[in-house]
Amino acid sequence: MKVNIIGKVLVGLAFAQVLVSVTYAQEQAPALRRTPIDQVPEWTITHINGGAYQATTNAHGTVFVVTSEGIILADPLSFEFATWLKGEFATRFGVPVKYVVYSHYHWDHASGGEVFADTAQFIGHANLPQYLDFPPESTTLLDVVGQYEPVAALDVNGNGLVELSEAPLDIQRFPGSKQSIFEGFDANKDGVLTGAEVVRGPLSYVYPPNITYTDEIEITLGGQRVNLLWVGDMNHSSDTSLITFPDDDVMLIVDYISFRLPNREMDYELGKFEGWMTAIRTTEEEAKKYKFVATGHGPVGTWEGVTVWREYLEELRAEVESGIAAGQSLAEMQQSIKMEKYSESEGFDWVDENVLGMYHFLTD
Repeated sequence: MKVNIIGKVLVGLAFAQVLVSVTYAQEQAPALRRTPIDQVPEWTITHINGGAYQATTNAHGTVFVVTSEGIILADPLSFEFATWLKGEFATRFGVPVKYVVYSHYHWDHASGGEVFADTAQFIGHANLPQYLDFPPESTTLLDVVGQYEPVAALDVNGNGLVELSEAPLDIQRFPGSKQSIFEGFDANKDGVLTGAEVVRGPLSYVYPPNITYTDEIEITLGGQRVNLLWVGDMNHSSDTSLITFPDDDVMLIVDYISFRLPNREMDYELGKFEGWMTAIRTTEEEAKKYKFVATGHGPVGTWEGVTVWREYLEELRAEVESGIAAGQSLAEMQQSIKMEKYSESEGFDWVDENVLGMYHFLTD
């Protein structure tokens, strides 16, 4: 087994979360994300090429490669899914997971790694651990901006805490799991969420990496290579790794590009749209080198899907810029901008929320 770390060592890297208390009009606020409580988990493993496989749980996916010395697994997705995967690996392949490589820190991709902690090492970008830290204890629910605003708004009794009894039964769940996202926020398991817990996010099931890198890292196991490349400081997260399996002609891209339309309000509160577009264009060129391109959401495709993603964002930006120049309100743009060209795409019902996100990118 060999790990080759490429790039400069970061010393004393610190991430500061800027907490801004902002009140938006009701129609601008993101919606509370929900999952039917009776949703049936759909867990699959599908061969892609060579030693590489895609594993999926409902709308989420990851990739792993099987070698003679063990398995290199990308995002474990959730505790329950990872537990199922571990059993499948033993039955199908008879080798353990030796490395878990994280695309980024987000709960719906990075959760569940502890299942493999008895055999695996964990690798992520050097920026990842800072996301697992808590903001100051003085952080309140009023400091929550963006996608978790609706979680903070569950505090209907106004005591500054979100209690389990205030959360609807169908609050968003871990992918393919019966675990509520509430459990992911509730780091100390006391049944209530503080402002600090909500701002941090539902990260209780994210197992921290014990190996980090800055620019690029290559892992070799059983003659198979897996590469992680940092895609830069951008909107979705600043710890995102582009993961490639060069010996199997497979690339894995998670969240900052997908083969569906962008997720809802597009994390507008992070405000790093230009960095995001730079990462997309860089990835588009890299993707042309690979026959198979998998994403964290959707089926395995090709580099052309990355091009469609870039074009959608460019066209959406142009539409919103035109609306702003014409003096339209956000509500008017959400009604008038249809993006009908993409009506057959998964996530088309999110276009109004995409407009919301792009509006904030251009005006905040």
